[in-house]
Amino acid sequence: MQVLVDTSVWLAYFTGGATPETDHLHDLLGRSPLLVADVVLMEVLHALPDEIHRKQAREALGKLWLIEMSGFDLAEKTAVNYHTLRARNLPVNTAECRIATFCLDQGFALLHASPGYEPFEKHLGLRVARR
Repeated sequence: MQVLVDTSVWLAYFTGGATPETDHLHDLLGRSPLLVADVVLMEVLHALPDEIHRKQAREALGKLWLIEMSGFDLAEKTAVNYHTLRARNLPVNTAECRIATFCLDQGFALLHASPGYEPFEKHLGLRVARR
């Protein structure tokens, strides 16, 4: 199973946070194909406090499968999912909507630590990587 790892997990992992998601990430490293989306790489590098940590994170993430999430097709599908969830009066974060839609479209599981993805799992069938 290919797993895209969300920023919420990488930041906890790189800052030493012990969570069920970081523990699962640790179990998956070297055993399962892990994907790093361009937007996740950007968010991780923006959030880390100094150049040393950013360089270490970039080197570590560069060893995994780097993928680009872009294109008009994804933009349209993201908008459909956004409006589908908003029609149910559910809150939707645009960045999470894009990542979730990409995973849905490509058949990837998502490892995350954000409640913002729950509507995608519950209402749209997003597969979540869990222990």
